[in-house]
Amino acid sequence: MSKKNRTLLILQNNLDEDLAWIIKELSLLKSQIPNTPNPLQDAMIRAGITILYAHWEGFVKYAAENYLNYVSLKKLRHDQLESCFVALCLKKKINEMDNTNKFDLQTAAVDFMLQQLNERANIPYEGIIQTKSNLNFMIFCEICKVIGIDTTKYQLREPSIDKQLLLSRNTIAHGKYLSMNFNEYQKLYDTVIVMMRDIKDDILNAAATEKFKRS
Repeated sequence: MSKKNRTLLILQNNLDEDLAWIIKELSLLKSQIPNTPNPLQDAMIRAGITILYAHWEGFVKYAAENYLNYVSLKKLRHDQLESCFVALCLKKKINEMDNTNKFDLQTAAVDFMLQQLNERANIPYEGIIQTKSNLNFMIFCEICKVIGIDTTKYQLREPSIDKQLLLSRNTIAHGKYLSMNFNEYQKLYDTVIVMMRDIKDDILNAAATEKFKRS
């Protein structure tokens, strides 16, 4: 993680800077793809898909972690936070109780809710966002739920992410031949860029409107 996200401006700069270099690299690669179908075009498109997926996964993880860091640094009490952030705090506490029987874990959860709601939250943000090196649409939605971002606007993008981006990337990663024409690649490219911009904007809007606070 880069600079600590102590202010909205720092959070915005971190996300803007990261997405800017990602788009610059993706655009540079796309500009080198030949316009006419040939073996080089095929190879460049396959390389483009691989990097496109890598940046999709990397940016979602980076943006979500920075937002968790931002909310954590607000130093709010548990009872001031939306449920998803309280759940992260509770999960952290339970994870620290390894080799404990089920009833002890249940008791710890009850004690947490009864005794610590008025205490300052220590929201974990490192190692929380897990893409599982396979950022399909379902995992993307799970990440959004963890940070309190509504996924309704993304539903129409599910086929593009699962059946085009991820399936194509996995095909390439498994050493199998993949054929995709330039127009198909351009459409997929545009979709992924839009989704990265959308998640960035949704996170910044949530931070600006203090959506992380319990209403």
